[in-house]
Parts: sequence; structure tokens; C-alpha cells
Amino acid sequence: MENPDDKNDSEKAQADSLGDWIDRAKRAHELVEAVDFRKVAEHDAAEVEKVKTVTTALADLAAGRDVEHVEGVDEIEQGVSQEQERVARLFGDIASAGWTDRMGRVLCVQGNDKTPKPLELISHRKGLPSFDACIAPINRLNSGNYGIFVSATGIFAASIHDPVNKYHWRIDRSQPFENQAELVRLIKQFSESDE
Repeated sequence: MENPDDKNDSEKAQADSLGDWIDRAKRAHELVEAVDFRKVAEHDAAEVEKVKTVTTALADLAAGRDVEHVEGVDEIEQGVSQEQERVARLFGDIASAGWTDRMGRVLCVQGNDKTPKPLELISHRKGLPSFDACIAPINRLNSGNYGIFVSATGIFAASIHDPVNKYHWRIDRSQPFENQAELVRLIKQFSESDE
């Protein structure tokens, strides 16, 4: 009987679990994402050097070896942009006001049925300005789909009637806000009334 300790490196690599290979694939993806290929195309010396180290690391991963640290890549901290911080604060403000169960949803009113449903079920965004968050209002009287949308500059209520493939979104009302307290007040106001 063969002793498992006598296996050579290539046989050990073949015996790795699928999870090990998935981890290596994720690591390979991280390494490739760390390279700015636009800078490489412009012959940026530091970025070209980074490609060389990433290529070596990818070869190690392909050979079944773990790559913990890559010089010139792992030292670079992937910072969070100001825009990402703003959106995270916005989501935190909405969540702290108790609207998490209605986030990412619109209110679908059909007769007496008033059901929040995911915004993704509406097949298009035609007529909607850009926004960071969508919240299903609590109540609407008329049939259709309704959402409260929050952006960096303000809040707006919008609606689209069924069948949604025949209509565009319509902005029903909008208002700017300057701070979290005002945003929470406007969400509540926009959520509870049709006006």
C-alpha cells in the first residue's frame, strides 16, 4: 500500500479539494483586478512591473500553490471612495429609521391588494433619474407601482402603471433634503400620502 506522504507535489495538487481551487480562483481574480490595464497600455512602469509579479503569482496558483502575498499588489489598500461612503451612510440612515424591510421594493397596488415587490421585477427604469435607494411606500390609492427614490440631492416619489412594458416611470413629486433628520421626515411623509 502506498504511503500518502510519498506523493510528489503534482499528485498532491491533484488531490486538492474543489474548495481549494475555488479559493485559488478567487485569489487569481483579486490579483487580476489589482492591475490597471489602462496604465499598462500607457506603459506606466510601476503598473508594468505589477503585471510581471501578478503573472508569476498566477502561475503559482495554476500549479496548485497558495499565494498569500504579492509584492507591489497586496500593499495597496483598496480604499473606499467618498461616493461609496455617502451611499453607505444613506443606507444606514434609512435602516435606522426602520425602513429596511421596504428597501429595494416598490408598492404594487392591484385592486385591494397592496404588496411590496422587488424593484427588479419592473422591467425598465425609463423615466427615472439616477437614485441610490428605493423604498416601497406604505399606502397608495390608485392601481399601479409606486416607489420612493433617494439620491444624493433629494427624494422623489415615482409611479408606473401596469402593464409596465407600455408605460414609463412618472415623477409624482420631489424635494431636496439637507440632513438625515430631514430625509427621514420626507421618507415618512412621501410614504404615507399620495400628495
